[in-house]
Amino acid sequence: MLQSCYANVNNRRWFLVFPLTIIFFQTTNIFAQQATPNPSPESRVKDKIKRWFEFDAFTLLTRYRLIRNNRGQTTNNQQQFQVNARAHFNFDKKGRYRINAGLFTGNAITAGWDNTGLGTGKTFTNLYLKQLYFSAKPVKEVEVQFGGTGMNNGENTEITGYDNDVYMMGERVTVRAPKHLYFDEISITNGFVGDVNKPSVFKRFRRLDESNYHQFLVRKQVNKYVSFSADYTFETGKDTLHQAIKFKLPKSKPLDMILFENYQRVDPDTGYGFALYGEKALYKRYTLGAGFARIDKPSLNADRFPPGKRLFINSVLKISREFTLTGFVIQGVGSLPSPTSNRTRFDVILNYNFLETLKRLKVQ
Repeated sequence: MLQSCYANVNNRRWFLVFPLTIIFFQTTNIFAQQATPNPSPESRVKDKIKRWFEFDAFTLLTRYRLIRNNRGQTTNNQQQFQVNARAHFNFDKKGRYRINAGLFTGNAITAGWDNTGLGTGKTFTNLYLKQLYFSAKPVKEVEVQFGGTGMNNGENTEITGYDNDVYMMGERVTVRAPKHLYFDEISITNGFVGDVNKPSVFKRFRRLDESNYHQFLVRKQVNKYVSFSADYTFETGKDTLHQAIKFKLPKSKPLDMILFENYQRVDPDTGYGFALYGEKALYKRYTLGAGFARIDKPSLNADRFPPGKRLFINSVLKISREFTLTGFVIQGVGSLPSPTSNRTRFDVILNYNFLETLKRLKVQ
């Protein structure tokens, strides 16, 4: 019944008409310029670049990963690397109409890392344009996206929601009008999730006339201490509910933040999973966090959290504006689904934020 609502391809063609119409009207004043009082030459160059093109994120990462299964066997002992670059091209000077792109490593829907060849696993290097979509903000409160984009987890993380690397083809309408609609964000998404081993967006454009996924999500910042989100998600015949609530506590408390997130699979088979996490900034540049997660069945959530019960600890050291060192320890507890399930995992990640370097050099 739910799938039949999206069976007619023609019903989705208006999503193409809308952005093309916007582009037509906006290009009539695309070269309009605003005078600035005595700008420096560097400022003029920077403004000209940002008028058309701007990076949203540009990070280079490397990690050491060790994984042992339920039998005590080491399955991964390797060094990997990751590239994460997101940018947009502006059609108008205010940036209300854009083409957004995301260039990433990783050769599958939940994979974002490549192997260096150091340790287990063969060397492989690749870069894929996994995201490419048009976004329009005809008014401040409404944004429309169309094309290949990522998922919207709300306050849920990739533990109980979708892996941060998951991609989809489709459209999303987001309304941000809390003064009139109470919620800070109301998001409706329709599209196709799949093509597990086809990370390139160009190989997935044919999915724009198909639909196996839709989501209705709301998010609210209740006050400066409490925020929450909730959504209904349909994916390939499965109906799932997600909820998460986050508490930001005063600095005098034992913890700075507590997050509880969960999901309920309601059809065709029922299931439940959750994660509870808390963290504390021990020093100005060092944060320590710990939590517990339970996942009942395989899904497109983070590959670090397969089915089973797990305790996890993470620490973040902010070395400088550009460099961050992160450590993860994840330990399975109790009985796990199979002898080959991951029992112990250890990650150390060095993150270089190249965008911060560009800002420091006043290029971005």
